[in-house]
Amino acid sequence: MADQRLKGQEVEIQITQGGFVVEAINAVASFNDTAKFEKKEDGFLGERTNRYDEIFNGYDGTMSLQVSNQGWMTLQAAMKAKAKRLTPDIIFDIIRIDNYPNGQSPTRTYGDVHWGPMPSSVASRGDFVTVDLDFSSSDVDDNLQGVI
Repeated sequence: MADQRLKGQEVEIQITQGGFVVEAINAVASFNDTAKFEKKEDGFLGERTNRYDEIFNGYDGTMSLQVSNQGWMTLQAAMKAKAKRLTPDIIFDIIRIDNYPNGQSPTRTYGDVHWGPMPSSVASRGDFVTVDLDFSSSDVDDNLQGVI
């Protein structure tokens, strides 16, 4: 019997502000992240091939939300207050919970995320209003289950 793969319906995304879950963010339509590895390459005299190395530059990500109340505007105001240094000590985290069919539920926490452009879209009369979030984090904290 083949292993069942993880689907989007089994992934939960939460945003926390100051350690508390932002309840208004409850309809995440898509989520993407990128582990930013950078390959370094250099050539030296007397050698026939280049040498390679790598460095790690954190994580970037995007997510698209559908909104159902004004709570997303409150979240955006808090993000803006942090960016303007009105509340520089507030910390935003993003938590991803993968609920695998085999019962494992690891969490990945993108700690102290920083925000980029945040477009919102009202595409047409029949479309849902969406807000897109762009974020970066220096690293993640993976809470894995059953790993030796």
